Amino acid sequence: MFDVASEGVAPALAASMGQLENAFRRLTNLVTGMDQAAVDYRGSGGDVNSAAMLIAHLAAVDLEYLYLIIGTKAPQELLDYVGPYEDEQGRIPPFAGRSASEMLAHYGRIIDLVREYVQTLTDADAVREVRVPWWPQPATVRYVLWHMAGHSMFHQGQIARLQAAHAEANGKA
Repeated sequence: MFDVASEGVAPALAASMGQLENAFRRLTNLVTGMDQAAVDYRGSGGDVNSAAMLIAHLAAVDLEYLYLIIGTKAPQELLDYVGPYEDEQGRIPPFAGRSASEMLAHYGRIIDLVREYVQTLTDADAVREVRVPWWPQPATVRYVLWHMAGHSMFHQGQIARLQAAHAEANGKA
């Protein structure tokens, strides 16, 4: 039976955490089996974000959101692990050369860190204020988790379009 409630999490956070975990499962299903050319494909003009770039971006942004929820700066070793989520011009940085399975393992580590932290929270923490510097107003912990899931789903739509474009460009559509 489908459900989005995450086990082992405070009830007030179970749906938001469950949505994030479900989004990661959907991403895994979407990119599993992609060959390297498809993972690194940047569109016919070579000017759009590849699946690799989008997955690396999701990992970096989710790490940033996690540490905004925690209320501290992310450790340098984790920042080095995920890399930047945007370049000096605010764009997703180029990224290529890792397989889909490597990218998923990489991003999965970040999702695991989110889960480990969320498991320590209570129902009261669900409505704790989180300040995200690029948002116009504060949000709750529950909302930030929900937003992380939505962000993942948005980029999954882009990845699905890239897959179709890559297949068409290679006569596999």
